[in-house]
Amino acid sequence: MKDLKIKISGISGQGIISSGDILSYATARKGYYVTTYRAFPSEIRGDGKCYYTLRISEHKALTATGTTDILVCLDEDTIYEGINNITKNGVLIYDSDIVPILKEKRDDIVIYGLPLTKIAKELDSERSRNMVALGMVVGLLKNLHLEEQILKDIELRYKNKAQEVINSNKKALNSGFEYCLNKLERKDNLEKAEMKTTGAKLIMSGNEAIGLAALVSGCRFFAGYPITPATEIMEWLAKELPKFDGKMVQCEDEIAAINYALGASYSGVKSMTATSGPGFSLMQEAIGLASMAEIPIVIADVQRCGPSTGIPTKTEQSDLFAAMYGTHGDCPKIVLAPMDVADCFYQTINAFNFAEQYQVPVIILSDASLGPRRECVDLIDIDNLKIVNRQKALLKEGDIYRRYEDTKSGISPITNPGDLYGEHVVTGLEHTEENAPTPSAQVHRKMIEKRFRKLETAAGQFSKAKTYGIEGASIGIISWGSTSGAVFEAIDMAKEKGIDVQALYPRTLYPLPSDWIKGFVKDKDVIIVVEANYNAQFKSTIVERCTHINKGTEVLEFLKYDGTPFTPEEILEEIEKVAKLQQEKNDISTNKHIHF
Repeated sequence: MKDLKIKISGISGQGIISSGDILSYATARKGYYVTTYRAFPSEIRGDGKCYYTLRISEHKALTATGTTDILVCLDEDTIYEGINNITKNGVLIYDSDIVPILKEKRDDIVIYGLPLTKIAKELDSERSRNMVALGMVVGLLKNLHLEEQILKDIELRYKNKAQEVINSNKKALNSGFEYCLNKLERKDNLEKAEMKTTGAKLIMSGNEAIGLAALVSGCRFFAGYPITPATEIMEWLAKELPKFDGKMVQCEDEIAAINYALGASYSGVKSMTATSGPGFSLMQEAIGLASMAEIPIVIADVQRCGPSTGIPTKTEQSDLFAAMYGTHGDCPKIVLAPMDVADCFYQTINAFNFAEQYQVPVIILSDASLGPRRECVDLIDIDNLKIVNRQKALLKEGDIYRRYEDTKSGISPITNPGDLYGEHVVTGLEHTEENAPTPSAQVHRKMIEKRFRKLETAAGQFSKAKTYGIEGASIGIISWGSTSGAVFEAIDMAKEKGIDVQALYPRTLYPLPSDWIKGFVKDKDVIIVVEANYNAQFKSTIVERCTHINKGTEVLEFLKYDGTPFTPEEILEEIEKVAKLQQEKNDISTNKHIHF
């Protein structure tokens, strides 16, 4: 067994997320690869459902969503929600004190109704049912030797709590572990579960990876306003920035946040902000100011279901229109879309490099599937990362400083306030090269061309689009961002069924070097555009623009907009449907040829 998916589910407040986090950190520290998916309700208090899916593997797992090998349920409803997604010979664990009789069963799985509440009450800690259940999972997976590491991780998790809390959780875990070893009549085959460990690695969320990359890039100022699911970036930097003489400011709203960050950047400090859809809408005017005034700034948009308040804890890829076209006027900017947690780190490095070098706003499009997701990341060689700083003007007495000099690259050397001979005024008005406000049509035209010329210069440095699958396959998938894991795994599953598919994932969405897509589609009969929004935003704005030259290529869309991430099984089903249609067309074409 080289791969195992564990799902813990229940009601908010039952410790679902805590137990999942503890298990994920422990397995990563033992040397296994870990990928997670966390889902929780939007309400601060209530009886909404929480789900924590953890995938343990010998190799880097691409996604944690889809089927489940071990399902642990601390309430009744999630039993029936998840029982049909358990793999054949998989295991269901539920609290028999809460659910004496199951209304629905399956003959091809192992079902353990265990007295979780009774065991917890015997410890005088009914709230520790989650740890009792976790101890039983650790007992089922005894060959992975997780018990000692999990006890250490309980201490780390609750180090700021009273020792009594730590001891209570340890006792609960040990009670579940001992029950599994000594009292449970085993019917499963998990006793044989063994995996190879793969050495030291990092475990972090997509949000934490963005924060870490900002710090490594030299960001020393962050301004933000709490908003799910982006708040983790602010919280992480609030702890870490002061260690590097940096500052974090929590503002009264997102308008203030981006303007604080612009002011800090204007003063010469690398700066960023982070938000989600509603806050991103409020930032649009200031993004235009950053573009007009050519002030470097990085904005992370961790997308969620919308519009308006929407569903704050669910995921969508529906801010693409806003990121590309949201600001008024012709506004040069760069939009990046990381594919996984590791790519969150590297694309954030790119974001700061592009912002500093080209003096443009750079937007990172993550989402509620990727931002909170934790994954194992290979160790990062920070010393060998390329870090770019803004081009400073070298001035001497008597020089006329042209802050917006119309250069061949479009990049104008910059000064900080107080730099000798580099005095200049910055406003949002159109301006001459010397930054004198002007309504001149001729100057406006020249300055627009100058600002967009920076994007033409930058295009040669964008990260190459990622391809995956069988080169030359007649079926292609084009997508972006967090869908990559499910798509890549579906391609592997399709290959086992004899269906060849190749995927293309651009990491730069605006401006998109269209040659990537044109080159990809030239040998494809059909393209499936996979994205998590209703309007097929990527397909309608980019893909069709690049594929219309190849009239023989059919462009389809496969959309999901219910707030949950794609699963490999869903995408495989779509691939099989498309492959069947293609085969039928080929058969008809062949028969016509024979007839003539």
